[in-house]
Amino acid sequence: MFAINNIEGIERQEQMIEGNHIILFLLIKPSDLDAEKYFRQYHYLNCKSDKYCSIYLIGYSDKFDDKRYSDAVTVGEINLGNEIQYSDTCFIDACDNMKKRLKHWSYSGEPELIVLQNSSVDNPRSQLDFSNYVYIDINYGIEKGYLDSFPRFMERLLEAAKQEVTAKEAVTSANRKRMKARNIIEFALEQDEKLPKPLKKVLADKTFYKSYRG
Repeated sequence: MFAINNIEGIERQEQMIEGNHIILFLLIKPSDLDAEKYFRQYHYLNCKSDKYCSIYLIGYSDKFDDKRYSDAVTVGEINLGNEIQYSDTCFIDACDNMKKRLKHWSYSGEPELIVLQNSSVDNPRSQLDFSNYVYIDINYGIEKGYLDSFPRFMERLLEAAKQEVTAKEAVTSANRKRMKARNIIEFALEQDEKLPKPLKKVLADKTFYKSYRG
């Protein structure tokens, strides 16, 4: 588990990570439907992501020292007895911060996945590149049959992230080139043989999927 997962904490963490990689924000409150099932996947996904992808559980931390987040409560363990805490105040702060940076986005209240990338080296103002981000409503996608399951989709998503990063590294390793979150999502969805509709129709469902250019 990384440091306090408000946006400032994430940017501090990203300062210590070099090279091209994809960034995933998981917006899952403990009170959400199936939250525990998603939560149990985090340690595995974080290990699986390797250098190609950073995964952040928004509003969670292994230690809240900030007095702003005095409402933090222990909600479970990541692995081997390492407790994790969650703060509604931290979660809300992060959502408010993202709403300022993500065009046309507002938190739905349901479990969400936001895909972006780390910033190029010529943008020192932020470690996060919020342009060309992609949003997915997880539970809605499962209900509609667009996603067969959260674990299966995430497995394909991490493989897609690895391929996208590796492709850019093959072109150049001297600079962080912009990657396309849309490509990663489309690849992960295309690998689902049970997808009930053509991919174009699934991507046209704006309640499930949104992709924007900054």
